[in-house]
Amino acid sequence: MKQIPKLLIVPLLLFFFSCTQINRAPVTVPKKERCVILPFSNLSDTPLAGERVAAILYGVMKSKGYNVDLYFSPKEADYTKQEIEKLEKKAETKFNCVIGGSVNEWRYKVGIDGEPAVSITYTVKNTKTGDITSGTVSGTDWGHKSLGLLTQELFNKIF
Repeated sequence: MKQIPKLLIVPLLLFFFSCTQINRAPVTVPKKERCVILPFSNLSDTPLAGERVAAILYGVMKSKGYNVDLYFSPKEADYTKQEIEKLEKKAETKFNCVIGGSVNEWRYKVGIDGEPAVSITYTVKNTKTGDITSGTVSGTDWGHKSLGLLTQELFNKIF
């Protein structure tokens, strides 16, 4: 049995570990319906990651022609679960579509390159029908990309 040459192992490992992973259901957000984006729950170690991710999603969706607004004011601390639930209940009475989720990971990996690592769970709720679409986007990339750019690229693939 032939062995893989040692020189090929490192490039193969880099290829497999630098790929972006997207697990998604089809996102059905009507472009003309009024939608709001809530702050995302921050489950990462990075302060205010939930607000940052929501702001990036807002920019991506606006650039693609969606009728979307942010439904929160920036704060100097992360929104709590209770605060997000209150915002969600109010938003469901006023808008046709509510978008939220959680930031599971939003950091730079430790090491020479400082690779960005992002993992986000999103939820899109149609308040008229009660239908909920959710999914997860995750990715890492080389050290020359920022967390914001990687997050934007991931959202561009699903919305």
